[in-house]
Amino acid sequence: MKKNEAHPITIKFFKNKTQAFIYMILFFILLGGFIYFGSKEYKTNDNDNEKFTSEHTGANTNNVFKYINVKEAYNLIRSDDCVLFIGIPNNENVTYYANVLDDVAKELKVSTINYYDIKEDRDSRNATYESIVNYFEKYITYTDSDVPDLHAPTLIVKKGGEVLLFDDEEAFRKGNVANKDYWANITSDKKFTIYSALSDFLGKENE
Repeated sequence: MKKNEAHPITIKFFKNKTQAFIYMILFFILLGGFIYFGSKEYKTNDNDNEKFTSEHTGANTNNVFKYINVKEAYNLIRSDDCVLFIGIPNNENVTYYANVLDDVAKELKVSTINYYDIKEDRDSRNATYESIVNYFEKYITYTDSDVPDLHAPTLIVKKGGEVLLFDDEEAFRKGNVANKDYWANITSDKKFTIYSALSDFLGKENE
């Protein structure tokens, strides 16, 4: 074997030193990327309040809402004790209701309220969503279509297996009244309703 054939593999892969150097640099860049992204701690719920604010123009900043998915919502409502706020994005009534709920929650020192965005699941009517609907069939408002459905906004408060509040009243409104005017008239009453339900849930006496 000739001298220049002694190490054919070396000749094959490193005949161009510039190319070999570039490959080495790329290798270390990729390796560093894997190490960085593999060890990085990703936040899951820390930014939920920011997400809520971005999806609901006018919502309180630093709100108490934590997003949960349909399976988590189903498991939650089947437990003995739960508070669940149901909404859809970019809806003024949901935003107004959320701000009242957020204010009451903070007043009662409740740090987290579970929030379930029903839009995609209501559109697809998947099996888990239908199970939630069926679970609350006694409380859900039926329209002329006679098809039970969840509506937004809705607040559910359940304690010891008893439903203390199933409030979907603001999902339906009579008359051509601007949302701003409507909520200016009902905010104090709505706050009292929510405060009473959350106080009972927490075992506190209403003030």
